[in-house]
Amino acid sequence: MAAMKEDLLHQYVLDLEKLGDKGLNRLLDEGEKWDLSQTLQDGGSAVFPHTFLSECGHQIAPVVQACLDSGTDQVLVLGVVHTLTDEIRNSRIKERQRESIKDSPYWGVFQEVEGEYSLFPFKILWDAEIKRRGIKRPRLIMRYPCLVNREPEKLLGIEELKRISKDSVVVMTGDLNHNGAAYNSSKMVGFGEEGVCFARENILRSFELLKGGNYSDYLDHCYQSINDARDVASVLRYLCGPMSPSILDLQLVDTALNFEGNPTPSWVATALVGLK
Repeated sequence: MAAMKEDLLHQYVLDLEKLGDKGLNRLLDEGEKWDLSQTLQDGGSAVFPHTFLSECGHQIAPVVQACLDSGTDQVLVLGVVHTLTDEIRNSRIKERQRESIKDSPYWGVFQEVEGEYSLFPFKILWDAEIKRRGIKRPRLIMRYPCLVNREPEKLLGIEELKRISKDSVVVMTGDLNHNGAAYNSSKMVGFGEEGVCFARENILRSFELLKGGNYSDYLDHCYQSINDARDVASVLRYLCGPMSPSILDLQLVDTALNFEGNPTPSWVATALVGLK
């Protein structure tokens, strides 16, 4: 994989500054196109992406709004851990090779991870929508599961997460397919309809594996399709049971500028997915 430019979180902040309040309100207005509140009320869930707000904020906003419209007083949102220290790189290698990683300091469920940005866009829109509505703030609990390694039931901290989930609406973030030069993809697919169809097929296949509780093949598929939701989606499936996906919106976002040398083509599929 190509080297990512440093301090991506700082780039997220700059993107937010360019949007301003007017831009955030526009994204929240666009998000009203989809209503997932009934899905959440019925015990389902939703998946939202975490690229820059300017690129996919309209796909995050519906999940924020559904959480608030569901009537719940507590929301559990699961975030992706992007940290790439030598320790976690080595742990990921062990994970792929089906070796134990329980001695890794990154194995478990974390309340926060330094420099992590996957829930930054959600939290920004969450605060903006609550302010816009002038309503009482539901409790928002953010957690970051990491290194599930095919066994969510054994993850350090999973029992506490189960207790929290019983009284919560549960949603998650994930960028469900990456492709291109930056990611050393085994099959290179360009932009356009071919890429969208390719991403849709990969996303649906991943949820099909999860629905059957096939965590092992799901993890292998995540590595093949470069799906960063491998940990969070496994935990969501364990907490909430089998669910079927509906892809409500799907687009390809150019990510070349996020990497040294701007390797082209490189893209991430950002998707709004309802699960029930």
